[in-house]
Amino acid sequence: MNTHVTASDWIDAKRFERDYPFSSRTFWLWISQGRLSVYKPSKRKTLVKRSDVEKILEASKAGADLDRIVNETVAEVLGR
Repeated sequence: MNTHVTASDWIDAKRFERDYPFSSRTFWLWISQGRLSVYKPSKRKTLVKRSDVEKILEASKAGADLDRIVNETVAEVLGR
């Protein structure tokens, strides 16, 4: 198992905005909601694990797919 951690494993609000289709406001919202755990290497630096962000995005994709499947099934049953 590779336990080597690189700088790219951690992202700040600015990197979050560059790498994902969300604003830094979403970054801070997810932190305040407890969806992302933070690492504070200094007073002015807040980092989160990139893998945690990816987990949230994967879960939301699964939810979106599930919503689409339910809507298509309901439409079929109702003959729409």
